[in-house]
Amino acid sequence: METRTLQHIKTENISANPHNPRMIFDSEEMDSLKGSIKKVGILVPLTVYKNTKGGPEKEYIILDGERRWRCATQLGLKTIPANIIDEPEDITQNILFMFNIHHFKEEWALFPTALKLEVIMNKLDTESESIISDFTGVDRSTIRRCKRLLWYPKKYRSTLMEKRGKISTDFFIELYPIAHRLSYDENFNFNKGLITFVDSCISTFEKQESFTDVKQFRDVRKFLSYHEKNGTFSSFISKIEQFMESGKIEVFDPLELEENIEIKNIIKYSKYLNESLQKININELSDITLEDELKRLQKQLGKIIDEIN
Repeated sequence: METRTLQHIKTENISANPHNPRMIFDSEEMDSLKGSIKKVGILVPLTVYKNTKGGPEKEYIILDGERRWRCATQLGLKTIPANIIDEPEDITQNILFMFNIHHFKEEWALFPTALKLEVIMNKLDTESESIISDFTGVDRSTIRRCKRLLWYPKKYRSTLMEKRGKISTDFFIELYPIAHRLSYDENFNFNKGLITFVDSCISTFEKQESFTDVKQFRDVRKFLSYHEKNGTFSSFISKIEQFMESGKIEVFDPLELEENIEIKNIIKYSKYLNESLQKININELSDITLEDELKRLQKQLGKIIDEIN
């Protein structure tokens, strides 16, 4: 990209970018920005390119600054400062330019970002998080979360875009490990059986009775992990069917899993260790062997906590 001389362009000659990952504009933020522009004008120029390939019937297309342009339009500003750069070669380069421009700025809403990452993944013919991250500047963790959202049947895309009620991207991300594993079972096959299950989860969660927090999916995941490990997946399926029929998340009572001796021992010795560390004299921690063991424990606990989250 080549940055050229700053110009003041007629506001009416500029168009929003049809490939912008930012599709959702918070009304309160827009009102605040509009108020600032009204007082001091636009201090940060837009980044645009001259449009020669058609699409929007405007002379310039925005790569950065759509919110500023929208506010300027609503305020009736005749011109707007902008830096003009070379026109992207194609849609892929267009999206990549926007990702890289915004790399050090505030994050876009997750699902619109996912939709644009999907374009990039299809164009590059890869789902490699490292490759996509190198191309876009988006961190791997965000890419992984986006891929989980894109995995769901397309009927849920409007729900994710609308952000209706309490059904959010977090809902689908927390549900993903359960839904993904269930999709391999003949009763919950992708697409029909899975949709029945996901719809049931949405319906139950929207009632906000026993199921009020998406983190409660983690109790379900504990059951999934336990039964996978013990070769009793059919018992987990039975629990899922009970949940779908009753609409009560309590069927996944974590206390049931304490029959697992490993979990009971971890709970027992964790309590003992916590109590001992609270009582110990800090000067006694100067022992090198003890210090090394505590560091090993800290590292292992960090891995486990990251996995839980």
